[in-house]
Amino acid sequence: MVLLPGVKAQNTVSYRMVLDDRQVPKEVIAGFNAKYPGDLFTIWYSSHITYWYEDYAQNWYGEWYPKRQVVVHRFEKPAYYEVDFRIDNLPSRAIFNRYGQWIETRAKLSTLPDAVTTGLRNSEFGDWLWSAHKERIEILGNEGLIYRLVVTDRRNTYIVRLNEAGEIVQVKYE
Repeated sequence: MVLLPGVKAQNTVSYRMVLDDRQVPKEVIAGFNAKYPGDLFTIWYSSHITYWYEDYAQNWYGEWYPKRQVVVHRFEKPAYYEVDFRIDNLPSRAIFNRYGQWIETRAKLSTLPDAVTTGLRNSEFGDWLWSAHKERIEILGNEGLIYRLVVTDRRNTYIVRLNEAGEIVQVKYE
């Protein structure tokens, strides 16, 4: 196993560790192949889902997100596995549990769909600055897709999530 930069010693804490493909359980590989047939994975990680729920994907967007405040302890047997791959030529990342059940997929976007752009323009954040990096999120148990980006008026910064109709479903102060 290889520790990511900035991660402390193997027996202390980490949030994600790079895996050799042979270290990924066959159930997880099968789950990926069932969800994304024909898509090739580029790299696997063992992880803990907590940092996804905290809404951070540190290092995936470079320095776009702030440093993570949540520290997650490493367990002897990983509970979750992440995979980097491409969907429709978009850099994407999915997370599966150790039994191969898909949990969530995020894809980097450069532009938002028209309905989402219109909804955001017509919201209180319409004349704010929008981040260049955006993402599309598909979540187990959630109807439809979620779109996420950072907005700022240079005094306040928020992470905004919108549904496919362009309705704001969550605003999180950065």
